[in-house]
Amino acid sequence: MEKTLSRAALANQYHESGYSCAQAVACAFCDQLPYEPEELAPLLGCFGGGFRCEELCGAVSGAAVVLGLRWPHSVSSDLAAKELAAEKMREFHRRFLERFPSLRCGELRQRPDALEGSDAAARLGFHKSCAVYIAAATEILEEMLAEGC
Repeated sequence: MEKTLSRAALANQYHESGYSCAQAVACAFCDQLPYEPEELAPLLGCFGGGFRCEELCGAVSGAAVVLGLRWPHSVSSDLAAKELAAEKMREFHRRFLERFPSLRCGELRQRPDALEGSDAAARLGFHKSCAVYIAAATEILEEMLAEGC
């Protein structure tokens, strides 16, 4: 749990420094990815704020990038890799939706009870909705990467 807390805290630091939710989540995993934050952040610049129109939560889309890099579908004819990547994303969605009622940024940001969905956020004292979703996405990614599932 301590590793998850430090990664959630790191993601929150990225967010507080000006990165979007998507950038914050993905950059917090750069130690496990072939990118430095300065390389990865520009790729996610338009993902935050639900793609800047309150649609898919930026923390979720940042997690999708981490999952895609961990379980890549990089050869068009590799249908097994394509299905595995899709399976990972569906599993992430399932786990996120167990904690929160939506994947939409606009809906999530209006939730007064968001803190209940993230143990890391509660332990770190995060109360702002985006910080909670960033922490939750980080927790879920940590679980999935540790399981290798």
